[in-house]
Amino acid sequence: MPSPLRRPYGRILFALTGALLLGACAPSFLPGGVPAPREIPALESRLVEQPGDRDNRIRLGAAYVEAQRPEEALRVLQPVTGDGPELVALLVSGGALEALGRFDEARAAYERVLRLADPGQVELRRVAGDRIPLVRRRQLEVDVRAAVAREAELVQRTPADDAVAVFPFIYEGADPQYAPLGRALSEMVVTDLATIDRVRVLERARIQFLLDELQLSESGRVDPATAVRGGRLLGAGQVIQGRVGGGEDDIRVLAGIVPARVGAGVSAVEDSDRLQSFFDLQKRLVLAFFEGLRVQLTPAERERVLQRPTESLQAILLFGRGLEAEDRGDFREAARLFGQAFQVDPGFDEADRRAGDAERLGNQAAVTPRGFTGIAMTQIPTAPGVPQSVDQIRIMLAEIDALIPGPELRDPGPELLGTEGVGLGPALLEILLRWP
Repeated sequence: MPSPLRRPYGRILFALTGALLLGACAPSFLPGGVPAPREIPALESRLVEQPGDRDNRIRLGAAYVEAQRPEEALRVLQPVTGDGPELVALLVSGGALEALGRFDEARAAYERVLRLADPGQVELRRVAGDRIPLVRRRQLEVDVRAAVAREAELVQRTPADDAVAVFPFIYEGADPQYAPLGRALSEMVVTDLATIDRVRVLERARIQFLLDELQLSESGRVDPATAVRGGRLLGAGQVIQGRVGGGEDDIRVLAGIVPARVGAGVSAVEDSDRLQSFFDLQKRLVLAFFEGLRVQLTPAERERVLQRPTESLQAILLFGRGLEAEDRGDFREAARLFGQAFQVDPGFDEADRRAGDAERLGNQAAVTPRGFTGIAMTQIPTAPGVPQSVDQIRIMLAEIDALIPGPELRDPGPELLGTEGVGLGPALLEILLRWP
């Protein structure tokens, strides 16, 4: 399910980007602000006359992106070189590559910006860095769909045994308020397994995309045959699945390590305890999984694995609810729940980190490639004497209705642009009032 942030916030962001380009509080920007598609003929003529004008190339590339012509954007941006302009061209190219669904290449462009940008170019680095997790997530989704399309080929391969996929544990207990323990437990297992470099744990997002793509029901995911199929599609030699049951005061877990090799036996793990001893149970389970995977831990590794992220059952329940929200693409809700988990236990650093990650994902999911191009263009200085009136009129008339969101929406513009505490509304109002 796509994030509910995506559609309305993309429009709001684009209008806010325009307001920033014109507001007195904004830094200097590319000549003319955000280029409109109707400017393309003039920009193309200038390109013929002055092919070495890097700023014009970037403006033309951005105009092509806005006109939904990303291939042409890449063509005109490719020759741009030079420290500052090259980095901005890379950012705009990233937006074009995203529009084409070439997310790996977009990520490479943003990562190159991070490598080449000076430490003092804080905003440039932030814009590129915040975009990387989203395009990586979208590439995972593309990869999973491609794997499902190639299923007949992939099921003939035997994945490497060191690659492990942990599917979300299914809650079958009597009290639905404890249902988030299923996802929380599986995520804690993932975290503990990943502390040992001899185990290669697959990303949870990749697994969730596969479950969504195959439309597997809650009851169908624990089937060993399903695990073999899923493991081969994911490239995982071992799949860990489980069920969580219990009543108001107790918890029971039945789990298994299912090899992706046809005919191999399942290593079953079963344990139970009082609900208040959930964290003891979780550590016993993960040690049993290491044993089932035939991974011998050194004393130092064992001590590291046994460290607990929190001792609060309330915090881990909120954390599990955050994982559920994240898996359905509701990053705003996930950030809120992770944040609540951290408030319950200020020592729960993982919850705090995940809250920040989810918030950034939600913010970036709200930005279309066109909107991102507008942000990227704020990173290049304005050439003196270039008129901006055409852009001003376009920005004033376009997407203004999106600046009046419903009461259920909060304004992500300042968060996306790193300008919290700066009021954009008065700046835009001033522009409107001065319009002849």
